[in-house]
Amino acid sequence: MRSIAPAATVAALVLLGACGKHDGNAVSMTNASVDTVANVAKAQQIKLQPGQWDMTVEMVSQEIKGAPAGMPAQPKMPPVSTKICLTKEQVEKPENMFANGQADFKKNCVFDKFDMSDGKISTQMHCTMPNGMKVEGANSGTFSATEMASESTATVSGMPGGMSSTTRTKMSAKRTGECSATPTAG
Repeated sequence: MRSIAPAATVAALVLLGACGKHDGNAVSMTNASVDTVANVAKAQQIKLQPGQWDMTVEMVSQEIKGAPAGMPAQPKMPPVSTKICLTKEQVEKPENMFANGQADFKKNCVFDKFDMSDGKISTQMHCTMPNGMKVEGANSGTFSATEMASESTATVSGMPGGMSSTTRTKMSAKRTGECSATPTAG
C-alpha cells in the first residue's frame, strides 16, 4: 500500500512553515479545507527560508489489525533522510506544493482541527479516498523559519479484507544552506 504521508509531509513542511512564528498571529480553525489552510499560510508574514533542507522521517511503530493468519509482520523501516530544495517560489506560494501528485490529498482531505501559535502546531485531519479507504491523522510539533519537528499518527481503514493500519512517525527538518546543483525532491 502506498502511503500519502511522505508527499503530504513535504507539502505540510511548506504550508506549516509558511505560517511561521509571529506574535499575535495565532491560527485556530475547524473543518478547514487544504485550500483554506494554504490561503492562511499565504497570508502570514514569516515564512520558511528557501534553500536546502535536510528532512528525516522515522516510522516509530506500525500496527495492522485484521490481517489474514500467517501474514508476515511488516519490518520496521530505518529512518529515511532526504535533501529537499525549497525555492523562493514554493515558500511564497505554498498552495502550489499540491499541484503535482497532491491533487487527491487536496481534494479528499479536511483539517478537522488546525491550531498554531508561538512556534507550535497541532492538527487533526481526515481523508476519504475514492477507493473507499479512510485516513485519519493527528500531528503535533514545533517549527521556525529554519527548523521543524513533529510526531504524527495516521490510521488507514477500509483496506482490502477489512484490514486497518495505524502508523506513528517522527519528522525533523532543518535548513542547511543554499540549494545544491543536484536535483532534489520538492
